[in-house]
Amino acid sequence: MIRANGNRSRELLWSVVALCGLWGPAWSQRIAAEDLHSEDSVKAAFVLRFAGYIEWPEDAVQGETFTIAVLGSGNVATQLQTLGSGRALLNRPVQIRRITSIQDVGDARIVYVGTDRRGDLRKVLAALAGRSVLVISSEDAALAAGSTINLLVADQRVRFEVSLAAARQARLRISSELLSLAVRVQK
Repeated sequence: MIRANGNRSRELLWSVVALCGLWGPAWSQRIAAEDLHSEDSVKAAFVLRFAGYIEWPEDAVQGETFTIAVLGSGNVATQLQTLGSGRALLNRPVQIRRITSIQDVGDARIVYVGTDRRGDLRKVLAALAGRSVLVISSEDAALAAGSTINLLVADQRVRFEVSLAAARQARLRISSELLSLAVRVQK
């Protein structure tokens, strides 16, 4: 298994805190001031940071780039492009790919399904069955549908929940540091 980064639970926590304006590492300063507190910018930061807490099978991380595909949610894709610019994951430059259908996923390691494409989540999961792809969604009952990580808003804050069963099915390992920050872990 190959892991994108080392143990970084504090880095994830501080990254989220930074987006809330309490502390600001260099990468968070790339976000325009008016977007600093937006739900989409926080979701983008989560999506990018999640990669550092996942271990992919060696055969699943081929290619010259680490690609994150975004289905729908143009604002999250824009924020990801800003945050991902110049970054590397698994020693590969990050590429953000906006897609309009599941056939465009290609070699993506992460697929984010935006809230405006909620109805497509089951189709996405069916098309990716058997592949080591981290599927991140933003909808009610997404873990029950088969998503690995689901972003949700509670108390005006973006939170996340994790499905270990979906991770196992995709042959992904999620670090205990990330699991400890989740609001719910479905076993």
